[in-house]
Amino acid sequence: MPLAPSFDAAVKLGIDLTLAGHTHGGQLSLEFLRRGLCLSRLETPYVSGWYERSGRQLYVNRGIGTTMIPIRLGARPEITVLELVRGV
Repeated sequence: MPLAPSFDAAVKLGIDLTLAGHTHGGQLSLEFLRRGLCLSRLETPYVSGWYERSGRQLYVNRGIGTTMIPIRLGARPEITVLELVRGV
């Protein structure tokens, strides 16, 4: 399932935190030249990083892999460590 409908559904269901990831995180991302210039944005607006909608949070990890060709341009590999703390 593409990420955008999944996060939209999570927001509607009241899910506070959604964690997601790409195996290749855009792999070819030229956003350093122009914002939005990333092939993954054709599939989803949520390519990497933190997003918030209606008080709900989404974090998308860029991953460390590749697909088809073994190169990453402008999409640095990422391993994320999150510390979850129970709210009061």
